[in-house]
Amino acid sequence: MYIMDNKPIITYSGDKALVSSLETLLEKGIPQECTEWKRSYGRAVKSVFIEAKFIPFSKEILPKDSDWHLTKQPIFHTFWTDCSDVDVYKTSVRDEIENWMKILNQHNIHDWLIVLVETYDVKKTNKLLLRTSVLDKIRSDFASKHADRCLSVINPIRSESRSAESWRGMLTRIRVLVLAAYNRTLIKFEEVIREQRERRNEPGWNFCHYFLLQEELAFVLQMLGLHDEALVQYDELDALFTQFVLNSNVGDTPAWLSDFQKPFDSWSSIVLSKQLDVGRRCLLTECRISLLDFRGYLFSRQSAMLLLLLRPGELAMRALQFLHMCIRELEILEISTPPGAVACWVFLCCLEVLQTCESCPGSTDCDSGDSYPVHAASLWAYARDKLRELGELCGLTPGLEPTSEQLHTVVLLSAGMGDPPPGIKQPTPTDKLKEALSSKEAFKKHYLELAELAMGTFKHIGRFRSARMVGRDLADFYIKMEEPHKASVFLAEAFLQYEEEGWLKLAAETLLELASCYKKTDIVDRFIRTCAKIAGAKDLNCQTRIFYFDEMMSALIKFSSENPVTTQLSDAFQLNRVEIIKSSKPIIKHSVVEVEFEVESLLPKEVCCKRASVLVNEVRETLRQSGLPDPRPHEMVSEKKSKQHSEDAKASLKLVDRYIKPEVNSEIAQKLAMLEHLDYKQDKNLASASVVAKNPKQFLRRTDSQGKYKKVNAAVKSDFICEFSLDNFTLYPGVNTFVLKGKAQQKGIYQLGQLSLMVEGKLEFLSPIILPRLSFRVVREPSSVSLNKGEKDLLAGLEQEMVLTVSSGSFSIDEGTCIRLRTSRGLCMQLKDSCEPLSNEVTVCLPEAQPFETKSMLMKVLADMPPVKDNTAVEHKVSLHLPWTSEEKNITLHFQPSFKTSCRLYTEHANKFIQIVVCGLNQQMIELKDPELVIKGNKDHSLLSHNPTAGQKLVIKTGLKCSFLWGLVLGDTDDTPPIKTEFSIKYSPIIDPLKRMSSPEFKPYSCSFEIKDYKTLYEVKSQVEPLKGNEFCRAGSMCHLQLHVRRINPSSHNSLMYEVLADQTIWAVCGRTAGVISLEDSDKQSVTLDVMPLIGGYLPLPSVRLSKYIPAEKKSPGTKVQGQKNKIDVSPVHPRLEPFSPGQVYNSSSGEQIHVLAAVTPAMLLDSAIHQ
Repeated sequence: MYIMDNKPIITYSGDKALVSSLETLLEKGIPQECTEWKRSYGRAVKSVFIEAKFIPFSKEILPKDSDWHLTKQPIFHTFWTDCSDVDVYKTSVRDEIENWMKILNQHNIHDWLIVLVETYDVKKTNKLLLRTSVLDKIRSDFASKHADRCLSVINPIRSESRSAESWRGMLTRIRVLVLAAYNRTLIKFEEVIREQRERRNEPGWNFCHYFLLQEELAFVLQMLGLHDEALVQYDELDALFTQFVLNSNVGDTPAWLSDFQKPFDSWSSIVLSKQLDVGRRCLLTECRISLLDFRGYLFSRQSAMLLLLLRPGELAMRALQFLHMCIRELEILEISTPPGAVACWVFLCCLEVLQTCESCPGSTDCDSGDSYPVHAASLWAYARDKLRELGELCGLTPGLEPTSEQLHTVVLLSAGMGDPPPGIKQPTPTDKLKEALSSKEAFKKHYLELAELAMGTFKHIGRFRSARMVGRDLADFYIKMEEPHKASVFLAEAFLQYEEEGWLKLAAETLLELASCYKKTDIVDRFIRTCAKIAGAKDLNCQTRIFYFDEMMSALIKFSSENPVTTQLSDAFQLNRVEIIKSSKPIIKHSVVEVEFEVESLLPKEVCCKRASVLVNEVRETLRQSGLPDPRPHEMVSEKKSKQHSEDAKASLKLVDRYIKPEVNSEIAQKLAMLEHLDYKQDKNLASASVVAKNPKQFLRRTDSQGKYKKVNAAVKSDFICEFSLDNFTLYPGVNTFVLKGKAQQKGIYQLGQLSLMVEGKLEFLSPIILPRLSFRVVREPSSVSLNKGEKDLLAGLEQEMVLTVSSGSFSIDEGTCIRLRTSRGLCMQLKDSCEPLSNEVTVCLPEAQPFETKSMLMKVLADMPPVKDNTAVEHKVSLHLPWTSEEKNITLHFQPSFKTSCRLYTEHANKFIQIVVCGLNQQMIELKDPELVIKGNKDHSLLSHNPTAGQKLVIKTGLKCSFLWGLVLGDTDDTPPIKTEFSIKYSPIIDPLKRMSSPEFKPYSCSFEIKDYKTLYEVKSQVEPLKGNEFCRAGSMCHLQLHVRRINPSSHNSLMYEVLADQTIWAVCGRTAGVISLEDSDKQSVTLDVMPLIGGYLPLPSVRLSKYIPAEKKSPGTKVQGQKNKIDVSPVHPRLEPFSPGQVYNSSSGEQIHVLAAVTPAMLLDSAIHQ
């Protein structure tokens, strides 16, 4: 019986020949489209594909009141006719429909449909006659209130193109009405089910009958394609039965449940397929089914729904719960079972579920959304456990021989399994179990196969801990089989897992088993490593550790390989502290570097360490990654800036010279901060109570929850090309301190790597790279020479001290090594304590200097004071010739001038005066004396000094300056060639600023000046006068400005332009402000201008500027334009102005003021009128 073959049954009545011709089209057309099923009680709308089966209508197939076999009953009824004549309808068809309707009403059936099949007639259509006249009669007679229950359709066989729309509408109507019929029927059926469930505590109620009733609802839902809702029905039955079993443990057992407590003699496997298990369902119908058979039948139905929903992962998950629940129910109901029967049944169920799920598409894909592999691993492991239980029961495990009683048990178990279903070609779970119980070899084969599958699946899903547990069992199995080489592989993996996750007790126990396996297989190196780990395991007792320590030492004596056995340092030692012993001096090439180690020995006895060494690596990769060049092997003093980049990069590295093992706070490691967590239901009732950690991330790593296994690699020795070492010393149990020494190599940064401890010359303990990386720097610093000026600035003209500093760098300097200094012109120097005079070349002999020692010598320097007229610094260079390099080093020195001088010409009418100003430029106080100004090469003019010859000291510094004045006595010559003068003075620095005491030695200073245009050519005089009739100038009144220009000395410039430059806030010039005058015929000219004072008071006169006026002139006709051939320029030249030099024009009115009265106000006029 196949539930999938059941279809909703629809009856037909009327013209049976007509229905027979359309039946195929109907059965194919109905399931082609889905229909929304809107159900009652607010249930979700479902999209359903309906199939249909048409049978003739009869009274016998109509449902009875007590018959609830819905899958066998017709759900919908139809009447078909092709009558097109109203008279024929009245005479025969109406009576047939009426009789059909009476039968339906007698059985209280309201789900029916009358279909009128018409033939499309073109002639009838053209005459515009009514096509539905018969349909109208049917509706008026039988469906006046249900017009949708009567419809007409064009016969698709005779007119396929015209009938498509009407045919599609009819199929849609049938689908909707069929679902409405099911909705109405299921509402009644669910009421019956609910009524029966509420009577479950009444005497005579039987769960088997109720199960069959509710299963009928599941059949209907499955038939409609609602597999998830069908699964809900089976889950409700499962929960109800489980509740009955649990209640029987604390109360009375119902009578129907007692039938399940009978001993059973069959433990055949469940059958998971879409096919209905008719045998077990018949036993259920007769209430003779056993507990395992009932549970197997129920689980097979749930599995069928899950497979139809493509949920193999959920099926595997439910299988584990199902198996554990069945075993628990056997214990609760106290059902006696033969030994091994339950194990056989569980094993068969596990394999049946796995075999069924693997045949489902996409079940083996771990990356898909389905969780089948996660639960499949547990099923494989469960099946392996049960097979091992059966093997121990039947004497099939290694080390046992089956007895006659055990053989009888095998026969009994095989009989209880039964035979597999016929027609299955592949080996069934029953075949595999019978084969496994048939012999020890077959048992071994199947057990190993299941163990490998379980372990491989656990690894595939990332549950490595579970995989290691299966591996431990496999190791025990191989040990019993006397195959320790295979067992050692699984034990080693388990040990690494336990050690990685901190299960030290389990790791120590595994080590003991591993050592036993290695000893049996004569793998000496692995045995030695394992003994070393056991000897250093703190979780084992001292006797065990001493025993394996002696075993290790004995094996080392017998070990004859040239290469030593290497193992992890942490197996027997703990590295507590590493420190590079610091020195006051930097580390240079060939200097001794010491590294102190503090190591705790976990071994129970002392051992002789033949050699301890630590790897030293040069840091080069960091520089390459940063894009910087590698350092050159030989460095000179004159390295370029690009070379210094690598030095800067190395200097930026953080050098760590100490490592200390972090301490573990035992209180934090043992005590967890926990909180109480209460979970409530929606009705505020307590659902669960638990405790949670405050900060789980502090104690749980990601690998703890995920199970991601990180394999620990074996100890690999690096290439110890450069190392620090110590030979022949003893390591005692507990803390040991020793120092490794070595010589520094080339310049660079070096880091410590692996630590190696060679014990007894044949066992080498290797540590991983020590982190953080301890490092030290080997420097190669060239010798350097510098010339420092100190805090004060260098001053030209004054003798000062400088410091010659010689740094030996990473080299030593012998006594008598000479440095030669050569200065540029104008700079002299000498050693401070030397008797030799200042010179341009100095040879300095150096004292002996050790590496990184600095020697300093004082030097005297003197730079000539140039004739400075501004504060520009004087640059000098000092060239150093060093004995350790062939290149010359240049040092640039900048000397600030001590003072500067300036010259200025002053005019008083025709008299001339020369002022020389000496201005200090720094804080150094300088005393001046004996100023002198001399005219060079011109005897027509002379100078007259106006400077005091005695008095206070002349001192200058920043902010202080001295001025000197000479009168220029001009000769009678008309020519005014430039006068060249030379100013000279003596100066000396003041040693004691408080007492103004200067050095007794005065140095001379001279500076030349050239004086041009020193004769006065014109005199300008201006005067402001009131207008005629006014006695005073008054603000706001017009006044006359009289300008008088007079020639004093002959000049070639007779045309002059005057310009009145008045302050616009004081004076307003009326009319023109500039004009041209000519002194060609006369030596004097006067000009009158109108001006108006704007304010009252003593006002300065408006300024007047006199300039040379050059009138416009045309170029000669032959003048050519520059840069253009054969082109003559005839354009006029514009007039222009040229200023006079200072002193050529003397303004005698400069600085004069005029008294201007205030403007007359109305109040003043009124007061004047009153007085008059």
